[in-house]
Amino acid sequence: MASVTVRLFHELRTAAGSGEITMTANNLGELLRTLAHRYGKMERNVLFDEAGRLREYVFVYINKTLQKPLDMSVPVKDGDIILVIPPVSGG
Repeated sequence: MASVTVRLFHELRTAAGSGEITMTANNLGELLRTLAHRYGKMERNVLFDEAGRLREYVFVYINKTLQKPLDMSVPVKDGDIILVIPPVSGG
């Protein structure tokens, strides 16, 4: 398990009560599923669709590198900085 810093934006920041948290995970998929589980149903709907797939408009960066296409099996390493940016809407 790696200890990583996760920087959160928009609804995720509000749900976590902080813009930055520390989490442990083996890979991106595990990290994102744990994040969604930890911060409730609204965030699961923001990050994942009904079939459990990460929504294509969620941006994930590892150490300033956009993970596109996102491979949920990418391992994370101690000290990585992960940015999770859900979509922004408004009017």
